Amino acid sequence: MTHERDTHHGRMSLIEIPGGKDKRNMKKILTILLLIGVVSFGCQEQVITQLEVGRSKLLDAGLTLEAVEHLERAEQEEQNKVEPRALLVIAYSNALSSGAARVHKVDARYKSERDRRIGELGEYEMKKILQILDERHRIQKDAMQILVDKGAPAVPFILEDLVKNRYRHVHGDFVHILLEIGSPAIKDILEAAGDSNTPPAVKIQLVRIVGEIGDTSASAGLETLQNATTDKGLEMEINTALYLLGNEGSEQKIIEGLTDSNVVVRRAAAKSMIFLKEHPTTKMIDALEDSDDTVRRDIAVALRKYPDAGAVDNLVAILTYNGSSPDTKQAAIDTLNHYAEEGLVNELAARLIELLTDTEIIDHEDRLRIVQLLKKPALIKQVEEADEYDNLPHKIYLFYDKKETNDMVRDELNQLLLALEEE
Repeated sequence: MTHERDTHHGRMSLIEIPGGKDKRNMKKILTILLLIGVVSFGCQEQVITQLEVGRSKLLDAGLTLEAVEHLERAEQEEQNKVEPRALLVIAYSNALSSGAARVHKVDARYKSERDRRIGELGEYEMKKILQILDERHRIQKDAMQILVDKGAPAVPFILEDLVKNRYRHVHGDFVHILLEIGSPAIKDILEAAGDSNTPPAVKIQLVRIVGEIGDTSASAGLETLQNATTDKGLEMEINTALYLLGNEGSEQKIIEGLTDSNVVVRRAAAKSMIFLKEHPTTKMIDALEDSDDTVRRDIAVALRKYPDAGAVDNLVAILTYNGSSPDTKQAAIDTLNHYAEEGLVNELAARLIELLTDTEIIDHEDRLRIVQLLKKPALIKQVEEADEYDNLPHKIYLFYDKKETNDMVRDELNQLLLALEEE
């Protein structure tokens, strides 16, 4: 048997290493030593950086002032300063907008730091802020406002994300930022709309943004884009944008678009109806029967702004049409309720009750929507004022008692009946 010298302590080790006869003991000893090493490694303290603490306090805990302290230190410590700088400008913004900076009398310093840092924001910091927006934290509005205040230099990076379909579920925020930046964004927006690499749907969205910004100086660029495109849907969207910028000569082209064979053209025209000064009501009512659900939805919304009792039949038909989405059905309900409030259709309640009680409406969600519409004050008033011979409350009760089996619909019917008893 031999001994191994412990060089650290200068003495013989207590561990005896057997000779070749006992290999099994050797394996056991080596295994024990290995386990001791693994446990020792696992017990080593993990270092948490100032950046990690600052980020967590800002985005997760809402402790903005504490986050600023950690992030300021992180900016000094980190080799890559992109993230701490992006988070710091958001932290200053949030502390100012929430009032925390004013309460702790640091608002002057924070505002000065915020303004300076927004001016110094570079490509990578702006891209980091866009990435943080995609994470959807409590500081969402503050991060958006930073890019709005940065203005034109932020536009190319927002457009890049839109074109490449990055961060899709916050595209609405990106559109809002572009609209808030306004005129300084138009040049880049039009260039992106004319780029062959930009998807057609994004081009339409960008043209729509230009129209909503409302800067008449964009008219020439839109006309150039219109002359260069072969996309009929984009061409129609440009007509709308030009109309919003004061070119009323586009109006007739938009109206004609409601009956175009190209569904993208019809969609663009339908969405434009709400903006027109002279609304083609007859064509709009016909468009409620369009084969495309998006067209029907936008027309139902437009007919709320331009009421016409002649639209009631088609609006009611949408409520139980399987080809209509919940959004389209809700648009029809909102418009019908508006008509009832304005006194345009005095017998709408009776008609809805007949539809509900005498028709086999398979989808319980359709029945639910109809009952919810009947619960609106204007419709309850119609039930109360209806001819006693019609006995509308009794019809509702019989349907509730004898036919309806869905619990959600029954609950709504019960609430409707209680509301009618109170009147």
